[in-house]
Amino acid sequence: MQADVKKIYEINKGLIGLVDRAVLYFRTGRYDKALECVADTADDINIVTEAVIGDREYFEPIHEDYITEMLENIVNATAAKDYVLLADLYDMQLASLVCGIQEHILKKEQYLVFDADQYHENIQALKSVLREMIEERSDLSIDDQKRFRINLNARLDEMFDPAELLKKGFNLEFTSGGLMTVAAPFKNGRIYLHSNGRVISESLQLALSWYEPMVDEYVVYGFGLGYHIEELHRLAPSKRIIVYESDLDILKLYCAFGSEAEILTTENIFIVYDRDLSVLERRISGQKPQEDGRYIFVGEDGKIIKVCIHYPSYRRSPGCKSLDAVLPWKKAVENC
Repeated sequence: MQADVKKIYEINKGLIGLVDRAVLYFRTGRYDKALECVADTADDINIVTEAVIGDREYFEPIHEDYITEMLENIVNATAAKDYVLLADLYDMQLASLVCGIQEHILKKEQYLVFDADQYHENIQALKSVLREMIEERSDLSIDDQKRFRINLNARLDEMFDPAELLKKGFNLEFTSGGLMTVAAPFKNGRIYLHSNGRVISESLQLALSWYEPMVDEYVVYGFGLGYHIEELHRLAPSKRIIVYESDLDILKLYCAFGSEAEILTTENIFIVYDRDLSVLERRISGQKPQEDGRYIFVGEDGKIIKVCIHYPSYRRSPGCKSLDAVLPWKKAVENC
């Protein structure tokens, strides 16, 4: 891949996220947040459109007239403060353009997203995060902690082998915006952990459904490729987020394809590898959800804690008794 094209591809991955956030915020009346996203898109839009217009040979299928008209419409809608129209332009034109550019690049290039050096760096960061949480496990003696850590480190230090993951049933795919999604093994087939399309939009909507200003700590089951965790952290940057994951391969996939994997070095985000969900069970045992179905309780330190479940991940998990009994969608799903 040409260096400049790769740069455009990487910029577009961030740009589509900003576009999706802006659209969702506009349509939910959060104009301050939407306009922040719009402002953040300005430089990237200029870089991408100038590159496409400037290299007609490479980007020949992307019509220059479409880009020019779209930019003019965006400028006019912004000046008029017509945020209904601006949201439509971002959603139906700008997002379409960015996704079209991404798909065009993917067709022309052998785009390798795995970086062995970055993976090694991410694995070391993951070890640090997991080590910290192992030491908080009250169910483990010091000797048990040592054995657990040694066994865990041995698995994390294994050479990353995409072919081996394919044998296990994992399948990685590019979404329309250039980010990755994963289909993970489940029973005799696979289930997707994230959308194949606008994955940031999906993840932000999920995070918004979880977010409540008075919550001090989020207990989340299901890491996936981290998109919903990143969006929840964007909404609640000062709040503690503890993520429980029972599949170590999922965490390794994040280290392999999560680029710089910022979650692993974010101060208020913690990860617990909980193979049988026994740690999560002890964490929430005896707590009951609210009448409206929200799983919120007050911890021993007086902090308000909310339990959130990433449904696709939980379907693949060994289950947690304290959650199985109260998940509002569990019975409906089982009856389908």
